[in-house]
Amino acid sequence: MDKWIWKDKILLAIVPFFGSLALRFLSLTIRKKTMYGERFQKFRDQGQPIIGAFWHQRLLMMPFFPRPGKTGMLISQHRDGEFIARAIKFLGIDSVRGSTTRGGLSGLRGMVRYYREGGNLAITPDGPQGPKHVVQMGVIELARLTASPIFPLTYGASRKRALNNWDHFIIPTPFCRIVYLWGEPVWVPRDSKREEMEEKRLLLQDRLRQITEEADRIFRRNP
Repeated sequence: MDKWIWKDKILLAIVPFFGSLALRFLSLTIRKKTMYGERFQKFRDQGQPIIGAFWHQRLLMMPFFPRPGKTGMLISQHRDGEFIARAIKFLGIDSVRGSTTRGGLSGLRGMVRYYREGGNLAITPDGPQGPKHVVQMGVIELARLTASPIFPLTYGASRKRALNNWDHFIIPTPFCRIVYLWGEPVWVPRDSKREEMEEKRLLLQDRLRQITEEADRIFRRNP
Protein backbone atom coordinates (compact mmCIF):
# COMPACT_ATOMS: atom_id res chain seq x y z
CA MET A 1 0.00 0.00 0.00
CA ASP A 2 2.98 2.36 0.49
CA LYS A 3 3.33 2.54 -3.30
CA TRP A 4 -0.14 4.00 -3.69
CA ILE A 5 -0.32 7.78 -3.99
CA TRP A 6 -3.10 9.62 -2.12
CA LYS A 7 -5.37 9.82 -5.18
CA ASP A 8 -5.11 6.05 -5.61
CA LYS A 9 -5.97 5.52 -1.95
CA ILE A 10 -9.11 7.64 -2.29
CA LEU A 11 -10.17 5.69 -5.37
CA LEU A 12 -9.42 2.44 -3.55
CA ALA A 13 -11.72 3.47 -0.73
CA ILE A 14 -14.57 4.45 -3.07
CA VAL A 15 -14.51 2.45 -6.32
CA PRO A 16 -14.80 -1.11 -4.91
CA PHE A 17 -17.78 -0.21 -2.72
CA PHE A 18 -19.76 1.60 -5.39
CA GLY A 19 -18.69 -0.92 -8.03
CA SER A 20 -20.04 -3.80 -5.94
CA LEU A 21 -23.20 -1.81 -5.27
CA ALA A 22 -23.76 -1.24 -8.99
CA LEU A 23 -23.16 -4.93 -9.65
CA ARG A 24 -25.74 -5.90 -7.02
CA PHE A 25 -28.25 -3.55 -8.61
CA LEU A 26 -27.57 -5.02 -12.06
CA SER A 27 -28.02 -8.52 -10.64
CA LEU A 28 -31.41 -7.58 -9.16
CA THR A 29 -32.70 -6.67 -12.63
CA ILE A 30 -31.66 -9.99 -14.17
CA ARG A 31 -33.67 -13.22 -14.25
CA LYS A 32 -31.41 -16.17 -13.50
CA LYS A 33 -31.61 -19.91 -14.04
CA THR A 34 -29.17 -22.72 -13.25
CA MET A 35 -28.68 -25.88 -15.32
CA TYR A 36 -27.04 -29.21 -14.43
CA GLY A 37 -26.87 -28.49 -10.70
CA GLU A 38 -27.26 -32.22 -10.11
CA ARG A 39 -23.64 -32.63 -11.23
CA PHE A 40 -22.60 -30.94 -8.00
CA GLN A 41 -25.35 -32.13 -5.66
CA LYS A 42 -23.54 -35.11 -4.13
CA PHE A 43 -20.57 -32.90 -3.22
CA ARG A 44 -22.94 -30.41 -1.60
CA ASP A 45 -24.60 -33.22 0.34
CA GLN A 46 -21.20 -34.45 1.57
CA GLY A 47 -20.00 -30.94 2.40
CA GLN A 48 -16.90 -31.41 0.25
CA PRO A 49 -15.23 -28.21 -1.00
CA ILE A 50 -14.63 -27.90 -4.74
CA ILE A 51 -12.69 -25.84 -7.27
CA GLY A 52 -14.84 -23.79 -9.67
CA ALA A 53 -13.14 -22.76 -12.92
CA PHE A 54 -14.59 -20.22 -15.35
CA TRP A 55 -13.25 -18.04 -18.13
CA HIS A 56 -12.08 -14.53 -17.25
CA GLN A 57 -14.49 -13.34 -19.96
CA ARG A 58 -17.44 -14.54 -17.80
CA LEU A 59 -16.18 -13.15 -14.49
CA LEU A 60 -18.61 -10.27 -13.97
CA MET A 61 -21.74 -12.19 -12.92
CA MET A 62 -19.98 -15.14 -11.29
CA PRO A 63 -20.32 -13.65 -7.77
CA PHE A 64 -24.06 -14.40 -8.14
CA PHE A 65 -23.59 -18.02 -9.20
CA PRO A 66 -25.37 -20.17 -6.55
CA ARG A 67 -22.36 -20.75 -4.29
CA PRO A 68 -21.95 -23.94 -2.26
CA GLY A 69 -20.65 -22.04 0.79
CA LYS A 70 -17.55 -20.14 1.86
CA THR A 71 -15.59 -19.29 -1.29
CA GLY A 72 -12.17 -17.81 -1.95
CA MET A 73 -11.07 -16.47 -5.33
CA LEU A 74 -7.57 -16.22 -6.71
CA ILE A 75 -6.93 -12.55 -7.46
CA SER A 76 -3.93 -11.22 -9.34
CA GLN A 77 -1.22 -9.30 -7.52
CA HIS A 78 -1.32 -6.71 -10.28
CA ARG A 79 -2.36 -3.20 -9.24
CA ASP A 80 -5.93 -3.65 -10.52
CA GLY A 81 -6.25 -6.77 -8.39
CA GLU A 82 -6.50 -4.65 -5.24
CA PHE A 83 -9.70 -3.05 -6.53
CA ILE A 84 -11.14 -6.46 -7.46
CA ALA A 85 -10.20 -8.01 -4.10
CA ARG A 86 -12.00 -5.26 -2.19
CA ALA A 87 -15.03 -5.32 -4.48
CA ILE A 88 -15.61 -9.07 -4.15
CA LYS A 89 -15.28 -8.79 -0.38
CA PHE A 90 -18.41 -6.63 -0.44
CA LEU A 91 -20.07 -9.46 -2.38
CA GLY A 92 -19.20 -12.07 0.24
CA ILE A 93 -16.20 -13.63 -1.49
CA ASP A 94 -12.75 -13.94 0.06
CA SER A 95 -9.60 -13.28 -1.96
CA VAL A 96 -6.29 -15.11 -2.14
CA ARG A 97 -3.62 -12.98 -3.79
CA GLY A 98 -1.42 -14.43 -6.53
CA SER A 99 -1.75 -15.85 -10.04
CA THR A 100 -0.37 -18.48 -12.37
CA THR A 101 2.26 -15.93 -13.42
CA ARG A 102 3.36 -13.18 -11.03
CA GLY A 103 3.26 -14.41 -7.43
CA GLY A 104 2.04 -17.79 -8.62
CA LEU A 105 3.68 -19.92 -5.94
CA SER A 106 2.36 -17.86 -3.03
CA GLY A 107 -1.09 -17.81 -4.61
CA LEU A 108 -1.07 -21.58 -4.98
CA ARG A 109 -0.06 -22.10 -1.36
CA GLY A 110 -2.73 -19.68 -0.20
CA MET A 111 -5.43 -21.48 -2.17
CA VAL A 112 -4.37 -24.89 -0.82
CA ARG A 113 -4.47 -23.51 2.73
CA TYR A 114 -7.89 -21.95 2.17
CA TYR A 115 -9.23 -25.25 0.78
CA ARG A 116 -7.89 -27.25 3.74
CA GLU A 117 -9.74 -24.85 6.03
CA GLY A 118 -12.99 -25.92 4.35
CA GLY A 119 -13.38 -23.24 1.69
CA ASN A 120 -14.37 -23.63 -1.94
CA LEU A 121 -12.01 -22.19 -4.55
CA ALA A 122 -12.76 -20.06 -7.62
CA ILE A 123 -10.25 -19.41 -10.38
CA THR A 124 -10.14 -17.99 -13.90
CA PRO A 125 -7.71 -20.42 -15.54
CA ASP A 126 -7.00 -18.14 -18.52
CA GLY A 127 -6.63 -14.93 -16.50
CA PRO A 128 -5.56 -12.32 -15.91
CA GLN A 129 -3.83 -11.84 -19.27
CA GLY A 130 -4.73 -14.82 -21.45
CA PRO A 131 -4.50 -16.29 -23.97
CA LYS A 132 -8.28 -16.26 -24.22
CA HIS A 133 -10.02 -19.54 -23.37
CA VAL A 134 -6.74 -21.40 -22.83
CA VAL A 135 -6.42 -23.19 -19.48
CA GLN A 136 -3.10 -22.62 -17.72
CA MET A 137 -1.47 -25.36 -15.67
CA GLY A 138 -1.93 -23.65 -12.29
CA VAL A 139 -5.51 -24.88 -11.75
CA ILE A 140 -4.45 -28.45 -12.58
CA GLU A 141 -1.64 -28.30 -10.03
CA LEU A 142 -4.10 -26.90 -7.49
CA ALA A 143 -6.48 -29.81 -8.08
CA ARG A 144 -3.61 -32.29 -7.74
CA LEU A 145 -2.49 -30.83 -4.41
CA THR A 146 -6.00 -30.65 -2.92
CA ALA A 147 -7.47 -33.84 -4.49
CA SER A 148 -10.50 -31.66 -5.30
CA PRO A 149 -12.69 -31.95 -8.38
CA ILE A 150 -12.55 -29.01 -10.78
CA PHE A 151 -16.03 -27.98 -11.90
CA PRO A 152 -16.21 -26.02 -15.18
CA LEU A 153 -18.66 -23.12 -14.70
CA THR A 154 -20.06 -20.56 -17.10
CA TYR A 155 -23.06 -18.44 -17.94
CA GLY A 156 -24.82 -17.10 -21.01
CA ALA A 157 -26.82 -13.87 -21.26
CA SER A 158 -29.72 -13.01 -23.52
CA ARG A 159 -28.37 -9.48 -24.00
CA LYS A 160 -24.82 -8.35 -23.40
CA ARG A 161 -22.00 -6.11 -24.49
CA ALA A 162 -18.44 -7.23 -25.17
CA LEU A 163 -15.45 -5.03 -24.44
CA ASN A 164 -12.71 -4.54 -27.00
CA ASN A 165 -10.02 -6.14 -24.85
CA TRP A 166 -7.98 -9.36 -24.98
CA ASP A 167 -10.86 -11.70 -24.04
CA HIS A 168 -13.88 -9.60 -25.16
CA PHE A 169 -15.06 -9.35 -21.56
CA ILE A 170 -18.83 -9.75 -21.34
CA ILE A 171 -21.15 -7.29 -19.57
CA PRO A 172 -24.80 -8.43 -19.41
CA THR A 173 -27.27 -5.58 -19.84
CA PRO A 174 -30.03 -4.74 -17.32
CA PHE A 175 -33.27 -6.77 -17.47
CA CYS A 176 -31.71 -9.58 -19.52
CA ARG A 177 -31.82 -13.28 -18.70
CA ILE A 178 -28.87 -15.36 -17.53
CA VAL A 179 -28.38 -19.12 -17.48
CA TYR A 180 -25.62 -20.55 -15.28
CA LEU A 181 -24.22 -23.97 -16.23
CA TRP A 182 -22.37 -26.60 -14.19
CA GLY A 183 -19.98 -28.72 -16.25
CA GLU A 184 -18.81 -32.28 -15.62
CA PRO A 185 -16.02 -32.37 -13.01
CA VAL A 186 -12.38 -33.06 -13.82
CA TRP A 187 -10.27 -35.05 -11.34
CA VAL A 188 -6.48 -34.87 -11.11
CA PRO A 189 -4.92 -37.76 -9.13
CA ARG A 190 -2.25 -36.81 -6.59
CA ASP A 191 0.33 -39.02 -8.29
CA SER A 192 -0.25 -37.53 -11.76
CA LYS A 193 2.82 -37.12 -13.94
CA ARG A 194 3.37 -34.21 -16.30
CA GLU A 195 1.81 -36.02 -19.28
CA GLU A 196 -1.36 -36.89 -17.37
CA MET A 197 -1.62 -33.34 -16.03
CA GLU A 198 -1.45 -32.03 -19.59
CA GLU A 199 -4.27 -34.41 -20.55
CA LYS A 200 -6.37 -33.06 -17.66
CA ARG A 201 -5.59 -29.49 -18.69
CA LEU A 202 -6.87 -30.16 -22.20
CA LEU A 203 -9.93 -31.99 -20.84
CA LEU A 204 -10.86 -29.03 -18.60
CA GLN A 205 -10.27 -26.64 -21.49
CA ASP A 206 -12.54 -28.67 -23.77
CA ARG A 207 -15.31 -28.92 -21.17
CA LEU A 208 -15.17 -25.20 -20.43
CA ARG A 209 -15.35 -24.35 -24.11
CA GLN A 210 -18.23 -26.77 -24.64
CA ILE A 211 -20.45 -25.49 -21.83
CA THR A 212 -19.69 -21.88 -22.78
CA GLU A 213 -20.79 -22.59 -26.34
CA GLU A 214 -23.90 -24.35 -24.99
CA ALA A 215 -24.74 -21.34 -22.78
CA ASP A 216 -24.47 -18.97 -25.74
CA ARG A 217 -26.41 -21.32 -28.00
CA ILE A 218 -29.39 -21.25 -25.61
CA PHE A 219 -29.98 -17.60 -26.39
CA ARG A 220 -29.24 -17.92 -30.08
CA ARG A 221 -32.13 -20.39 -30.19
CA ASN A 222 -34.34 -18.39 -27.82
CA PRO A 223 -33.43 -14.70 -28.10
